[in-house]
Amino acid sequence: MRSIILNAAESLRSPDTAAEPDPRTMMFAGQTPPSLAIHHREIEAIQLTGAVPEDVAIQFETARNLYLYAWHVYRFYPVAQSQALFALELGLKLRLPKRLPQPYQHPKRPHAMLAGLLGYAIDQGLIRNGGFRRWLQTAEDRARQRRLMESLQTMIEQQLEIMEIDKDEPINITPEDQSWDLVQILRKSLPDLRNELAHGSSMLTNQVLGTIELVAEILSQIYTTDADSTTSGTSQGQQAG
Repeated sequence: MRSIILNAAESLRSPDTAAEPDPRTMMFAGQTPPSLAIHHREIEAIQLTGAVPEDVAIQFETARNLYLYAWHVYRFYPVAQSQALFALELGLKLRLPKRLPQPYQHPKRPHAMLAGLLGYAIDQGLIRNGGFRRWLQTAEDRARQRRLMESLQTMIEQQLEIMEIDKDEPINITPEDQSWDLVQILRKSLPDLRNELAHGSSMLTNQVLGTIELVAEILSQIYTTDADSTTSGTSQGQQAG
């Protein structure tokens, strides 16, 4: 039987090379090669709340470890992304009722799929825009940009050449600044991404940390104390899961 000849970066590592960084780790790093310590700090910063069940936390930790070891094996990045989404699906299954109403779950399906689970959690208010770091940062950035544009408009109207802006002045965040509906984007994008990865994909990118962070924030939201009283029958669903 003829052996398939693969690039060394794609092949099984030898004991001597197993601990070395993947060549692509250095190739795509720019002028300053990343260190394993910095790579570790990136993933270490993403944490779950202590209320997340152990079974879910273990699956999430597997995703974090895959991300960490992707420094050595570049193709672990999409595997880490997939594993994070698997942890999300498990977390939703354990948190929500065993059977969901239509259209979240087809009557003939024994289990709801990720799209239905995520949609139900969003519609029940378990997942909110305010629980995501990037949504809060975007609203703040929009408010700062709006204040800057208002200051420039004042300069034009008053024919001023210089205007002092106090950077420490509190920002007034308006509903317009908060108009980005992130949860509705995630309702579709996360299940689509999960399906693409699960059904076979040659996609290779190291830009997966954002997905892992989103999963951590969703799991932390749905297992907060406030979330426990949001839906009726949830505790029975958790026990049944």
